Amino acid sequence: MIKNKQTRDDRYKIKTVPLFTRSLYIRITTITTFFMLKTAFFYLTFWGILIFSIFLFIPLYVLKLVGTKSAEKRFVYLVSSAWARFILIVNGVSYTAYGKENIPDSRSGLVVVSNHQGSFDIPIYISCLPFSVGFIAKHELKKMPILSGWMNSLDCIFINRKKLRESSNKINKRIHQKDKNPIFIFPEGTRSKGPQMGPFKPGSLKLMFHERADVLPITISGSFKCMELHHNVKSEHVELYYHPVLHSSDYRLDDFETFNIDLQRIIAGPLTVS
Repeated sequence: MIKNKQTRDDRYKIKTVPLFTRSLYIRITTITTFFMLKTAFFYLTFWGILIFSIFLFIPLYVLKLVGTKSAEKRFVYLVSSAWARFILIVNGVSYTAYGKENIPDSRSGLVVVSNHQGSFDIPIYISCLPFSVGFIAKHELKKMPILSGWMNSLDCIFINRKKLRESSNKINKRIHQKDKNPIFIFPEGTRSKGPQMGPFKPGSLKLMFHERADVLPITISGSFKCMELHHNVKSEHVELYYHPVLHSSDYRLDDFETFNIDLQRIIAGPLTVS
């Protein structure tokens, strides 16, 4: 009986968690909570600024009525780039762009093509490009008020992936509208959520190729670390690489495969060394 008897002190020692374990648990919990709050803040600022931008539609519509097309485009560029830079700053996302000398002065008929790593890719590109671009977006976004208004102002194209013929007609029509902003394509079709690059889907690219469009290839490296890697927003540095323009007219019309292979090789290049 005496041998099996457990004193009050012994019971206390068994229940006590080591100091190091408690400290580690508290630290992990604190870090996790911080990143969760940071992610919540990201969505709060995103939608908060978007709602506030309702007031900016007033001068935009005034410019549509009495201003020039160039003044309207300039206004949309200033608003969208300011929004993108604010999103990046408050979330601690920075970037360095290399090869800016490869950006052509003439953007008529230009198509911008890039790999797609994460959710921050779009604000990064809106912030760093010296001109507005129209992204190819899923048609569901057209139903979102305010956001769809600004996307229309940027000349974005809303497509339904289930209606291939209709989507092709929209893109084909858009290519011939030289007064619109350059088209921006993520040919992978979705975020890679990592450093690797997925294969390019030929759909939109083939249409651009057959229209003999000039393509500005860009590589984005490290943007997946800003959200997708940790499943929460984290401050990271991203690298961008502007490559020389690839002229589809340098290829035969029946040689799209070679063009597509060359384009993927160019964009994937910096990813192997970064």
